[in-house]
Amino acid sequence: MSTSRSLSVRLAAALTLTPLALAQQDNPAAGKDSAPPPANLVGPGPLQVPASEAAGQPNSQGTTFVTPGMPTLGRRVSSGQVTRFTNDFNPAFSFIVDAEANVSEQENGPDGADAFLRVFELGANAWVDPNAWAYFTAVAEDEGIGVEEAAVHYTGFGNKNVVRAGRFFIDFGKQMQTHVHDLRTLERPLVLREYLGAEVAGEGAQWDSWTTFGDATVVRWSLGAFASALGEGDEDADPATTPAISLAEDAKRVDDFNYTARLTGFTEVGERGTLQLGASARLVPNYALGLDAGPIAEDLSSTVYGLDVTYGWVGETGLDSWTFGGEFLFNTGDVGAELVGADDTNPADYAVVDDSLTGFFAYGDYAWDRFNAVGVQVSQAEVVGDERSELEVYYTRMFSEFHRLRLVLGASDSDVDGSGSKLALQYTTILGAHGHGVNW
Repeated sequence: MSTSRSLSVRLAAALTLTPLALAQQDNPAAGKDSAPPPANLVGPGPLQVPASEAAGQPNSQGTTFVTPGMPTLGRRVSSGQVTRFTNDFNPAFSFIVDAEANVSEQENGPDGADAFLRVFELGANAWVDPNAWAYFTAVAEDEGIGVEEAAVHYTGFGNKNVVRAGRFFIDFGKQMQTHVHDLRTLERPLVLREYLGAEVAGEGAQWDSWTTFGDATVVRWSLGAFASALGEGDEDADPATTPAISLAEDAKRVDDFNYTARLTGFTEVGERGTLQLGASARLVPNYALGLDAGPIAEDLSSTVYGLDVTYGWVGETGLDSWTFGGEFLFNTGDVGAELVGADDTNPADYAVVDDSLTGFFAYGDYAWDRFNAVGVQVSQAEVVGDERSELEVYYTRMFSEFHRLRLVLGASDSDVDGSGSKLALQYTTILGAHGHGVNW
């Protein structure tokens, strides 16, 4: 392996998890001379084309950090007052608008056309001292503004460790850390929505660390503890007839907290490929199920495990790229409740299901330049009393790093709800410096 390639992997890993090193380079208060941060490399080998033409989705349409070597971002562009690698402790703000128009047809549901605002998001991030970077993300909701994330990343325990605290998306696989409008697809894969939730923002703390093995392999792990690591509930669900999860409130015992863990590593494959493997877990040791009329059962527990694989390849010129990935999930323990009686409002007519359910998603994505990509994603999941699947085919057009249009054709199937299809047009625009947490 060439020296330049080895250096690029180590540098990219450092950019991914240890911004402290760059902050010290740029911060006179840290005793270092001012210098521009090193460029974030797109993929294996040096760039052979202008940065603006590099393969992969432009960086404003994805998280700030991705697995080094994967063809997902071009060279980072400074957008706003500061980047997270400069020495100016002034917030960089962003505004995100994500809208959708669609036409749908459902076998056992409503048909027709619709148009709506999926997300209006306000974000800010900044260094608050040489060892701490903080950010928040707020979204417009029906009754006001809700905080999706608000966290501090502390890097003062050494350049291979990060402790973050606050409210942030849990570290599970390669998609749960990502906001929905940042995905390569219109929706988060079906199996993740069913087993974890469309979005899971935990309130707690997490420790990240990483190390290298040789010149070509990097391994990272994380452990998190949260007051809650449950996904958002279905806003359309009727609490009188839909069992809902609740956790202990007030003072908590050790088994009242929720826990996450992730182990992942990536290595180069050939001259222009990167392979990543990972394993994740979310543990809910103690929860209760209930209806408006009362509890169904208490002292329940469940665990979701995931095994993920991702392969990225960048063409010889740096213009084209392929990305393939997938994740297999196990949902085990007390996985829900099913109606066994005649009255769906009576808690006594429900029985807790203790089972092991499985599901998966897999995708392939091809970008022939920095502005155009096509892909397909399939997902399937066993759920209590049903088996569901989804297929999504999409074309993404990037007009700039701040401006995206996506055309999506989706199909779904359920043993209970029947089949459905949807044709959707997604429009996303970003103003300012946009970025969230770790995504590898």
